[in-house]
Amino acid sequence: MTTASISRTSDPAATASPRAPLVGRGPEMRALDEAFARAFSTKKPQVVTILGGPGIGKTRLLNEFLTKVRERERRVQAYRGAFRDGSSAFSAIQRILRARFGVFEGANPDATRETFRKTVSQALGDQRVTEFLHFLGAFVDLRFPESPFIRAVEDDPEQFSQLSRAVLRRFFEVDAQNTPLILVFEDLHWATDDGLALVYYLISTLSDAPILIVTTARPELSARRSDWFQSSASHTRIDLSPLGADDAALLMEKLLAPIGEEPPAELVDAAVDMAAGSPYLLEQMVRTYLDSGTLVERDDGSWRVDLSRLDDAQLPLTVDDAISARISSLLPAERALLEMAATMGGVFWLGALVALGRIDKPTPALWGGAEDLVLHYRDLLKGLEAREYVVQLPDSSVFGDSEFAFRHNLERETLHKLTSASEMRRYHLVVAEWLEFKLTSRNEEQCELLAQHFEQGDAKRKAGEYYILAGDRARARYANAKAAEFYTRGLSLIGEEDILLRMDALHHMGDVQQLAGNNDDAIKSFRAMLEIAFRLDLKAKGGAAHNRLGRVYRAIGQLEEAMRHLGTGHALFDAAGDRRGVAASLDDVGRVHWMRGVYETAERFMKEALDLRIELGDPRSIALSHNNLGLVYQDSGRFAEALASFDEALRVRREIEDRPGIAQTLNNLGTIHQDNGDQDRAIQIWTEALEVAHEVGDRMRQSVILTNIGEAHYRSSRPTEAIRVLKQAEDISTTLGDRILEAEILRGLAKAHMLIHDIRTARDYITRSVALFEQSRGKPFLGVALRTLGEIAAAGGWGGEDHERAREAFERSIRLFEELGNEVELGRSCKACADFLATAPNQSAELKGLADKYRKRADEIADRLQKIERELPYVRVSEPTEPGIGQAPTA
Repeated sequence: MTTASISRTSDPAATASPRAPLVGRGPEMRALDEAFARAFSTKKPQVVTILGGPGIGKTRLLNEFLTKVRERERRVQAYRGAFRDGSSAFSAIQRILRARFGVFEGANPDATRETFRKTVSQALGDQRVTEFLHFLGAFVDLRFPESPFIRAVEDDPEQFSQLSRAVLRRFFEVDAQNTPLILVFEDLHWATDDGLALVYYLISTLSDAPILIVTTARPELSARRSDWFQSSASHTRIDLSPLGADDAALLMEKLLAPIGEEPPAELVDAAVDMAAGSPYLLEQMVRTYLDSGTLVERDDGSWRVDLSRLDDAQLPLTVDDAISARISSLLPAERALLEMAATMGGVFWLGALVALGRIDKPTPALWGGAEDLVLHYRDLLKGLEAREYVVQLPDSSVFGDSEFAFRHNLERETLHKLTSASEMRRYHLVVAEWLEFKLTSRNEEQCELLAQHFEQGDAKRKAGEYYILAGDRARARYANAKAAEFYTRGLSLIGEEDILLRMDALHHMGDVQQLAGNNDDAIKSFRAMLEIAFRLDLKAKGGAAHNRLGRVYRAIGQLEEAMRHLGTGHALFDAAGDRRGVAASLDDVGRVHWMRGVYETAERFMKEALDLRIELGDPRSIALSHNNLGLVYQDSGRFAEALASFDEALRVRREIEDRPGIAQTLNNLGTIHQDNGDQDRAIQIWTEALEVAHEVGDRMRQSVILTNIGEAHYRSSRPTEAIRVLKQAEDISTTLGDRILEAEILRGLAKAHMLIHDIRTARDYITRSVALFEQSRGKPFLGVALRTLGEIAAAGGWGGEDHERAREAFERSIRLFEELGNEVELGRSCKACADFLATAPNQSAELKGLADKYRKRADEIADRLQKIERELPYVRVSEPTEPGIGQAPTA
C-alpha cells in the first residue's frame, strides 16, 4: 500500500549521500516532450515506448517527464498502471480505470456503482451509457443491469471481448476530448499475453483525440511482439541505453561530492567500469566503497578516500541481485524494523515504530520511563542510515518525533511484499492510533492519511469519519470533486449508526456535487437527507433538504418541481420556528418567480426575505438578497436600482470574502455594462468573475460567464471568437443538466452563426434552443429566443416558410413580453418585428400598418425609458440592445 505522506517540499534523500540525478537523458526527454506536444497540437494519439534493462532509469525518466508536464500544463490528466509478475491480465488497465473513476477496494458496491455511473455519464453524455457501464465496469469488477443488446452478445465470448476493447478505446477517446490524456503502462515485460494484446490494441486503434501513451519495458518485449513498433505510424521508440563513459563519470562525480574535492580518477574509473552505465548500480557502487572502507565518513559528514581498499569493493551483477543481497544482509531485528516501517509508506517515524514494537509486549506494573526499545530502535536506524537503507529527515512533520525515509523505494516495496496480510492490518491500525494522537491540526492531508491507515487496519467506522472530515476540509478550499470523493468514501464506511454525521455529510456532499455540476447526484444526496429527517420527524432538517432539492431543480430549469419543494420547505421551517430557514425559502421562491418573469411577485418575496435577514444580522444572506433584487430590477428596466443593489451585494461579499458570491455578482454587473453597450468593459468584469469561479470550482457559474463573454463577442462583430467561447460553455453545460443554460448557449451559437451567414446551422441551434425553453417554462428566456428565431428566419429572405415562421416568432415574443409586463424586452421585440416587416418587397397596406404599429409602440417604450437615462446618464436604455444571457442565480 502507498499512503499519502505528510506535506513535504524537500527530497527525502537530500540529507543522505547524493542520489543519482538525471544525467545524460536529454535526447530521451526531448523525444517525450515532442510526442506530447504533437498529441496536444494535432489532437492525434502519440505512442512512446521506453525500453531498457532493470535499474537503467526508465521510471526516473518517466517521473521527471510527468513532473514537467504537470508543472507546465494545467489541463492534463495522467494515469499510470504497472504490470507485476504474477498479476492478472488486465491489472494495469484496472489500476488506471480505478484511478480515473475513483473506485476503491472494499467500498460499498452500491456507492461505487453510483460513482462509476456518474463519471461515465459525465464523459459520454447520452452515448449508450448502459452499454459503456456494463463493459467498462467489467474491467474493475463492477456489474450493472444488462440491456437486451448485452444479453445478445454475452453468449459469444469472442464478440464480448471485442466489444469490451472497443468500448474501452472509445471511452479514452471521448475522455481525452474533454481533457488531454496521458496513459502510462509500466513494466510490459511482466504482462500476460492477453494484457499485452489489449495494450497493443489500444495503441494501434486510438484515433482523433489528444492522447499520449507511454509504455516501459525491458528489451525482451521486442522478442515477444516483433510487430510492437508497427502498431502506429506515430510510435516513438526510446532505447534507454546504459550511460556512456563520460555521462557515467559525470554522474559518479556528483555522487562522490561529499569527498569535497575532485574525486580520484581511480575511484571514478573503477565504478564506471564495474557499473557498466547503470545509474542504480553506480549508486550501489558508492555504498560498496563505504562498506569496503574505500570511503570513510568523517565526523563532519565528508568522506576520506583510502585507495588501498579499492580492490575489496565488489558490486552485484544485476539490480535484483543488489536488492536481494541488501535485504539478505539485514539482521533479523533490522529486517523486522524495516517491515514495520514499510507499512507507513515512503516516510515513517521512530515513535510509531516503538508503538508497533510494543504490540505484543505486556504493560509493566509501573512504567518507570525506561526507553530501552527507543534506544534499541534508534541504534538500529543509525546503523541502517549509515548503510543507506534509510535517511533521517532534517525536520519532522510529527512534532517532537524523529522522521525517516527509505533511501530506495525498490527496497521498501520488496520489504512490504514480504509482510503478511494479517500483520499488515495490525500494523496499520496501530499506526493510525498513534498518528491520531500526534497529528492534531487535522488538515485535509492528515485526515486522508488517518483514514487510509484506519481503513487498511479494518477500522471502517473510524476511517469513514476521517474521510468525511477530509471532505469538509476539501470543501472549505472549494476542491469540490475531491470533497465529493472523500464524502462518498466516508459514507460507504460509517454505516447507518452515526445519524448526525451521516446527515451533515449528505448535506455537504450534495452541496459540492451541485457546485461541480453533478445535479443528479446532488438530488440523490438531498433525498437521502430528507429520508432521515422524515423518519426522525426533524422538521427543520426536512425543510433544509426540501430547499436544497428546490434549488437544484430551479438551477436545471425544472421550475414547477422547484416550487413544490421550496413551498414544502417554507412550511416545514415555519412549523419548526426556524426564521433563518423561512427567509431562505422566501428568497428562493422569489427567484423562481423572477425566472418566470413575474417581477412584482418576485420583488415582494425577496424584500420580505431581505427584511427578515437584516433582523437576523446575517451578512452573507443579506448580500444574496441584494444580488437577487438587482436581477429583478434589471429585468424590470429599473437600472439605477439594479446597479445600486449589485454594488451593495458586491461590497458585502468582498467584506466577508464570499468568493462564490463575488463571482455571481460580478457576472451580474457585467450584464449592466453589456446593456449599456460597453462590451469590452463587460468582458473585463466577466473575465475577473471567471477567474473567481475557477478558483472555487463552480462549473455552473463558469459556463454562465463563458456564455456571456461569447455573446459580448458576437455583439462586437467577432463571431468566430464568440463561437469558440460558446463552444467551451457548451462543453461544460452538457454535463450539468441545466436546460435553461444550455438553451441560452444554443441561442448564442445561433446568433454567431447567423453573423457569419451560416443560416442553416443557425436555424438548427435556435430551433433546439426554443424547444428547451418551452420545456423549462422560462418565459422571459423563451421570449428572447423567439425573437432570435424571427431574426434568423428573416435572414432567409421573404416568401415561403421562412417569412411565415419569422412573423409568427416575432409576434409570439411580443405576446409573451406583454403578458410579463417586461417593457424593455417588449420594446426590443416590437422594434425587431417592425424592422422585419419594413423589408417586405411590394409592401401591402396591411404589412405597412403593422410595421408602423410596432415601431410606434417601440418608440413609446423608448421615450418612457429616457427617464432612466436622465437618472443614470451612462446607461443608454433608450437604445436597447439584446439582454445579457446566462443570468440564472445560484444559492
